[in-house]
Amino acid sequence: MILEKLRACWAFSPTVDRNVALVEGFLKGKSFADLAQEHSPSKLRVRQIIEKADRLVGGGILTKAEPSKASPRSDFMVDYPYVWNLAEMHRLGSVTPHHFFAELERAGSLERLVDKMKRLPWRAPTTRELARLVWLRGRGESPWPAMKRSSVAIVEPSCPVDHPDRGLQCQLALEPAFQQLAERAAESGWTEKRDSLRAPRTRRRAPQEQLRQL
Repeated sequence: MILEKLRACWAFSPTVDRNVALVEGFLKGKSFADLAQEHSPSKLRVRQIIEKADRLVGGGILTKAEPSKASPRSDFMVDYPYVWNLAEMHRLGSVTPHHFFAELERAGSLERLVDKMKRLPWRAPTTRELARLVWLRGRGESPWPAMKRSSVAIVEPSCPVDHPDRGLQCQLALEPAFQQLAERAAESGWTEKRDSLRAPRTRRRAPQEQLRQL
């Protein structure tokens, strides 16, 4: 269990295999000098790595183990070792897993974290996406409601093409469709706060400008 925790904590370190091997060798009774000779780093560096490993797992390597004082963050890293690969695969950045585990530690469980993000959908979009991927991998379905497909009816403008009010009539015909789109977005977790629903309104300007030229 100690080695698994360390591998999860050092997941993005290029020397993770060597560091884990050093700790494993030390647990088997090898001295700092023997490990330095076997793995190339200096004797001082070996001691530093093993001391850091001991702090990460809450004791049990150099000092007496205190399971009750061990960081729950390390336990979560062991429970979800694939988080790092998911973040890398979906290009969410190398910092996102650390934010995810920090939020997970505060929440106490993945279920509580997802519930919190459902209530606050605008917070930490990359962390939210990583939580969705972790949940999806464990349960086979996304925790967020999918966007509903709908056929939006657009009324035909009442003016002929060459009428001077044609552009205005086209805008009025499109307005209910954009309203329905905003309502669908809100049902799927978007919010007018934090700029979420500004995207449809921004895109609305382009067709309106084109319609004015008709």
